[in-house]
Formats: sequence, structure tokens, C-alpha cells
Amino acid sequence: MTGLADRPYGHERENAMSEATTDQMTDRQEGTAAGQTASVEVFFDDLDAFGMLYHGRFAALLERAITLCFARQGLTFGHPDLNVVVRELHLVFERPVKGIGPVEATFELDALGRTSASFAFRIHSGEVTHAHGRRVIVKIDPRTGVPDPWTPATRELLQRMLPGSR
Repeated sequence: MTGLADRPYGHERENAMSEATTDQMTDRQEGTAAGQTASVEVFFDDLDAFGMLYHGRFAALLERAITLCFARQGLTFGHPDLNVVVRELHLVFERPVKGIGPVEATFELDALGRTSASFAFRIHSGEVTHAHGRRVIVKIDPRTGVPDPWTPATRELLQRMLPGSR
């Protein structure tokens, strides 16, 4: 019997689950109008001492991409439905981003609640996936800090982003 220390990085079951999640995300992205992609820049100050994107910066790249895509839909800074907090961020690293330059972030809304939204995402360079995962946001009332329902216009916009809604 082998101990945890004897196992390779990422158990076979975990790797199979990661690959399934990546495959499902890729399958949903290909041929669907629901997925959104934005090109975002990796800057020198995003890199670690090895010249690779510092792991903590992946969330910032995703935020930039989502902000760009929402702005294309008319949801810009100051819009009441952008008073959101991140409730959950699950990130699986696949391959490093080496050096500065553009990478793509593709995301897709996969669940919509009364006050929340969940996105599957993939950060990639062409077909090379650097990271993938899931991000859940909750809209809040900035005065009280409690969850606040989406406005009808934003709810309609988000519902159109759900897979199978077209």
C-alpha cells in the first residue's frame, strides 16, 4: 500500500475529474453563442521570479476578461448590478503562462440564482489551457452588504447567456 506522499501530483481520479471539467468546458465553448472570450494582457509585474504568471494573478486576468465582456453588454462601472462579491473561486492549474503578452479568457454562465451567478472559465493561449475552474459571484446591496436580486434587465441578459437558452 502506498501513502499519499508516494502518489504523483494529482491523483488519477482528480486528474480524470479535471480533464472531464476541461473537456466539458471546451465542448460547451465550441459552437455555442453563450460562451464569452476576451483577450487580456499579462504584464511584467504579473510574473514571478521564474518569468511565469504568478498564481495569484490568474484571478485578476479572469476579472479583467469578465469586466470587458460585461462592458460590451452595457454593464459598465457604476451599474447597480456590478455591486458583486466573489463567493467562490475554484482554480485548477494546467500549464504555466510564460512571459508577457496576451492570453484568452473564455467563460460561460452555467447557473443563475436570484442574487448569484456561477461561471465556468478557461484561461488559455489558443488550444493550450493554462487554468480552468469556476467562479461564483453574489450581487449585494452596497449600503447593507446583504444579497440583492438582479435587476430584471440584467437577469434577462444573464438568462440569454445560459447554455441552451438560444
